[in-house]
Amino acid sequence: MRKFALLVSFGLLGACANLGSQPPVPVTSPVVQAFRDICLQTAPSFAEAHRVARQHGVTEMTDMGFATVGFNADKSLSIQVKVSHECVVTSEAQEDDSLTRQLLSAAAINAGTTVPRKVPVKMMIAGQSFILMHDRVGGEAFVMLKPE
Repeated sequence: MRKFALLVSFGLLGACANLGSQPPVPVTSPVVQAFRDICLQTAPSFAEAHRVARQHGVTEMTDMGFATVGFNADKSLSIQVKVSHECVVTSEAQEDDSLTRQLLSAAAINAGTTVPRKVPVKMMIAGQSFILMHDRVGGEAFVMLKPE
């Protein structure tokens, strides 16, 4: 009986160790790829975000004072960048239930860590702490911001 209890204990410990992560998924969505390139790969300063956004078709950019916003030609992809603070990529609603998992996989690769299970999530990216979120209300919004 004691061996059985020990075996069950080790099994439960192993199961608990995996509760916080999931296997990575391929990043196939163009919107998540844009978020990866524009936000994740230009963090922590986002200084190059505008240049990278142009590679994804975002050519119309306006400095709003509090942040720079930009759109692609048909307004199906937009960005909002506040240098050294936040980076957001938005799009029309997508019929893809894996978008959050793709976002988390892309973030985990950039952070060099395991893939979290849900958003919002706090992660260390490029040596700094960020909160990542995916909001699906009225479209897709992928958000990366420094906690205050």
